[in-house]
Amino acid sequence: MADPTSLGLFFVADGLRLEKQSWLLAASLKAAHEGDARVKQFAYVSEAYRPEFRDMTHAMFEVCGVELRTLAKPPKWKGPYPHGNKIVAACDDRGTTHSIFLDTDMACTRSLAEFMDLSPDTVSAAPEGRPTWGGKNARWTRAYAHFGMEIPTERVRLLRGTKMEYLPYYNAGFVAFPEATHSEDGLRFPEHWLDTALDFDKRCKIANKRPWLDQITLPLTIHRFGYKTRVLDELHNYSLSHRGDYSKTPDAVILHYHRMRFLFQSPQWAGLRDMLLDTVPSAHRDGIADWVKDVESSLDPAPE
Repeated sequence: MADPTSLGLFFVADGLRLEKQSWLLAASLKAAHEGDARVKQFAYVSEAYRPEFRDMTHAMFEVCGVELRTLAKPPKWKGPYPHGNKIVAACDDRGTTHSIFLDTDMACTRSLAEFMDLSPDTVSAAPEGRPTWGGKNARWTRAYAHFGMEIPTERVRLLRGTKMEYLPYYNAGFVAFPEATHSEDGLRFPEHWLDTALDFDKRCKIANKRPWLDQITLPLTIHRFGYKTRVLDELHNYSLSHRGDYSKTPDAVILHYHRMRFLFQSPQWAGLRDMLLDTVPSAHRDGIADWVKDVESSLDPAPE
C-alpha cells in the first residue's frame, strides 16, 4: 500500500534578495530529497513582483521541482508587516498532509521526511537563540492574558548565548506542521496562526511587536488552540550568524545563515556551492557561477 503522507516544503521568494537566496535553498532541498516523490517544493511571490522573476530563477525552479505560486493579498495588519508573508503563504492549500515553512536564507543538508510523522495536533520548531522579545516575562504575561490564558509553566532552552531556560519562544524561520483541520472549528494550524497574529497586532496594546510578531504569536497560537510542540534541537535550525569559530560548525540538517558572509565561512560552503553549480541548467550556469564569484570575492571571511 502506498504511503499516504506527503510533505510540502515552502518558502517566500518575494524581492531580489530572497529570489537569489532561493537558488541555493531550492537546490539543497532537491538534493536532500532526491527520489522521494512524497516531498514537493513551493515558492511564493507577490503578484506585483512575479513579472520581475528572472529566467534563471524559473529555470532553477523547474529543474528543482519548485511550483511557483502567487501570494494571496496580505490581510489588514495594523501596519506594514512583510514578515507576515510567511503566515499568508502557510495558509495556502498545497494538497499535502504536512508542510514546513523555511526562511529563504537557509540550506538543507539532509531529508526532512521525518516531519511527515508529526501527529495532527503537533507543531514543530526550534527555540530562538535569545529572548529578543518579552524581557523578563511581563510582556508575555500580558500577551497570554489578552487571549484569556495563564502564562504556561513549560520552558524551553534558548540556543545562543547563555542558553537560558525561557518561556516557549521559537524561531519562526523553520516551522513544521500538519495540514489536518481542527476538530472544533475545521481550521488548519496556519489559519489559527493568522487569526492570532491579526488579533494580537490590532487589539493587544503592547509595544515593539515588530519584527517579532510572527515569533510572538507562534507559541500563543499553539497554547490558544491546544497544539502540542515537538521542540527541535539547534541542528534543525542552526544559526550561523556571528559564530566565533566556523571550523566547528556541526553537521546540521538546516543551516540558517542570515547573511552569505556567514555561510561562506562554514566548512559546508564548498559542497553547497558545487551542488548548486551542478544543479543549475547549463543555459544559466554562467549566471549562477558569476553570482558565486561575486559572493566569494566580496565577503571578508573574518568574523565580526
